Amino acid sequence: MTILIACKVLQRQAEALGMPYESIYLEQGLHKYPQLLTKELQKAVDASGAYGTILLGYGLCSRAVVGLRAASHQKMIIPRIDDCIGICMGGRERYYREFHARPGTYYFTRGWVEVGDDPLRRYYEILEKYDEETADYTTRDNLKHYRETVFIRNDAAGEEEARAYAQKFADFFGLAYSEIDGSAEYLAKLFSGPRDEDFVTVQGGQALTDEMFQPYTAP
Repeated sequence: MTILIACKVLQRQAEALGMPYESIYLEQGLHKYPQLLTKELQKAVDASGAYGTILLGYGLCSRAVVGLRAASHQKMIIPRIDDCIGICMGGRERYYREFHARPGTYYFTRGWVEVGDDPLRRYYEILEKYDEETADYTTRDNLKHYRETVFIRNDAAGEEEARAYAQKFADFFGLAYSEIDGSAEYLAKLFSGPRDEDFVTVQGGQALTDEMFQPYTAP
């Protein structure tokens, strides 16, 4: 049997693919505390002992997956990518091409807008507790190296509100705005294969390591 343990950002896309497995979705906010994310992921893995295969809907994610270890009778499979943005783009080649072509870009997807955290939300949270100057300085300082906001389209129906939010984010922080088409291909490969060089597979109680997530090198 197979189970999916994934970030809630990917839930809508996973379900749109007709997710054939049992699934557990963890809160995106855990990414703010990588050590806590590691702990919660390991707890979810440990609770999945009845399953022979564990699919992880994560990337390296600030090294939060490093050290994760399943039981000796289990196999774990995870995309060999930095984060869920690459998963939403559809693959490593596309992700690294965009990454190098668009340095200083803040990416949004519908899932990220719906359940994720970002500087604009933090601005309003800080504003409620302090003053506009503090909120403005804190959030804009975090974005000082960003030049552009990009919305990744993955679901033509029902994305209007998410796209509008991404546009509002760009306007508020004075960033350029554009959109690109995403793809469900990477997620589909995680679910159904082929699990090729775009994935890390460990079994027999082996732990995930940094070295397993080598950057994509164009041929």
